Amino acid sequence: MKRTIEYTLLIIGAVFSLIGIVFAFVIKFVSKTPEFKSEFKTSFNEEIQGTQDIPSSLSADQVLNSFAGFTNYALVILVISILLTIVAIIFVKKQRILSGVLAIVAGLVSILVMNFISFLLLIVAGIMLLVRKNKTNNQFEDVNFQNDLNNNQNNFESNDNNRNNFESNDNNQNNFESNEKQVNNLDETDKKKKDDDPYIY
Repeated sequence: MKRTIEYTLLIIGAVFSLIGIVFAFVIKFVSKTPEFKSEFKTSFNEEIQGTQDIPSSLSADQVLNSFAGFTNYALVILVISILLTIVAIIFVKKQRILSGVLAIVAGLVSILVMNFISFLLLIVAGIMLLVRKNKTNNQFEDVNFQNDLNNNQNNFESNDNNRNNFESNDNNQNNFESNEKQVNNLDETDKKKKDDDPYIY
């Protein structure tokens, strides 16, 4: 059985996870630059002075460290998700149950970093892999048996037609022989008449 839909969903889910990984790497790289840190600290200090919602004990360095930690966490989650998706793609035709379970797990993992698109695509692909069964050998045997039965029936009808044609030819031959006998009988009758009557020439 072709699994085009499942393949497509898994590949698109993996692509979105890969986009997330690239995006996380870019944020991680930018957040480490001195320019970004300096601008962030200035904005953060101004925000603290202008509002009472942010605790005064919280510093810009703590926020940057927390942001860096979340970025690392997102990278790990996305890498795990994309690896599970790749393994699921490999086993789509060989082990559909295993592939479906891996796709669902990859979707659940991706939701931990709010990757909703990959989550939906992978969950749908996993459910389809679990529900849609492969064609068994018995089904193929049934199809082959039906084809053989149809072929035998066609051969039988062809043989029957050939037999009818043969019988028709045999009847024609019998009619021809009967006509030939009648002609021979007429010839013999005429000859006998000539022999009996000498005046007939």
